[in-house]
Amino acid sequence: MKYSGAITDVDGITVGHHTDIENGTGCTVVLSEHNAVAGIDVRGAAPGSRDTEILDPVAGVQWINGVNLAGGSVFGLDSSGGVIRYLEDQGIGLNLGRITIPLVSSAVIFDLGFINHKIRPDTEDGYSAAKSASCDFETGCVGAGTGATAAKLLGQSHSIKSGIGTASVQVLGGATVGALMVVNPIGDVVDPETGEIIAGPKTENGFANSIDLLIDFPQRSRGFFRNTTIGVVATDASLDKIGATRLAMAGQDGIALAVRPSHTANDGDTVFGLATGTHTDSVEGDVLHAAALKAVSGAILNAIESANSLGGILSAADARASF
Repeated sequence: MKYSGAITDVDGITVGHHTDIENGTGCTVVLSEHNAVAGIDVRGAAPGSRDTEILDPVAGVQWINGVNLAGGSVFGLDSSGGVIRYLEDQGIGLNLGRITIPLVSSAVIFDLGFINHKIRPDTEDGYSAAKSASCDFETGCVGAGTGATAAKLLGQSHSIKSGIGTASVQVLGGATVGALMVVNPIGDVVDPETGEIIAGPKTENGFANSIDLLIDFPQRSRGFFRNTTIGVVATDASLDKIGATRLAMAGQDGIALAVRPSHTANDGDTVFGLATGTHTDSVEGDVLHAAALKAVSGAILNAIESANSLGGILSAADARASF
């Protein structure tokens, strides 16, 4: 599958990382210069999140300032406080007289068993990530993707190093849809156009097929709550909260195309949808849905292909070289 671009191709979107290579964790912040209408879709059974109720279409809040993605499982949610403090320092947020309240939603992955489970992203790390946000950013083993791994059905020793990836799609008429994905699933990563497994459980003969493993060996322990694919799909099209929610739903469909199996009992798959509204021409919802499918699946492939071996876990490229 061919993919290109970045979520920052969407006007007003910036991305910042805090990366702790030594301890194998980090956080990533997606900020919107413009108040972004937002939605969320959660399909994994084991999510970890903060301040996501405001994204419900019936909630009174109509926009947010950004999204925080972090490692560290529930402990990593502390990093969201640093993002909020940074935005408050910049005077960004909901203005209530003398008080400015930044609106930031968060989701986390489980990376505690990767290198050092005692170190998790904290408030200062979130502040650092937000302060560094720009249109140019790295992918791979950085930010929230530092401790991410994939294809874990046969255990950590057979897993593949993953990370964080991005891609974007421009539709006819000029609107842009971009995605940023932290790829930490129990399942394989598959090129949706060819069906090729580009990251599966490592064996002597190549990558195994996790769906076949689940069917043929259903009693095997699955490593509960150690997985999740989370991310953001953003567009410059103008959407209401229902439209932003449907954009997030389309992002989940993109996960299902590229991660097999996805949305399992041990995953916390969560996608945020953001609409900045700077592209004023109307765009049909199904067009945005199609673009989100391609952007999210492309971002997932980018996360695998840009990751390097780390913490004793081989990247997909290094694993293929060892077969």
